[in-house]
Amino acid sequence: MEPLTIEDVHIQPGKLTLRVRTASHARRTSDHLARLVVRDFPDLPQHSCVNPKGPAFASVIADTSVPHLLEHLIIDLQVQEEPPESQATFAGHTMWLDEAEGIASVTVSFRSDACALRAMAYACSYLNDALAKGA
Repeated sequence: MEPLTIEDVHIQPGKLTLRVRTASHARRTSDHLARLVVRDFPDLPQHSCVNPKGPAFASVIADTSVPHLLEHLIIDLQVQEEPPESQATFAGHTMWLDEAEGIASVTVSFRSDACALRAMAYACSYLNDALAKGA
């Protein structure tokens, strides 16, 4: 089993909802994973993020759920595909459906379903590679 598996994808107008399963060793981020991700996605820490520790994703990136990190990666990858003059904003939400089993729901907004699906596939592959290497 991969550390992170997308079991289901539900596409609605402007919204992608994923059912994600994480292996037991891949439920939470670590300092090492956070450093790796920030190296490859330097804008990630500045994402707005509603969390109990602060107003930005930086305040939780080293200690959050891997599905939450997946959410932010999907958003970041979509932003990278937007033209520079775009004023598009993206939002997301992640919640555990069954934390003991490692099952979460990740929802992200999109302007283009094709772009969102590409971002989802790349983000999942990227995280699986990083987690498989012990990040």
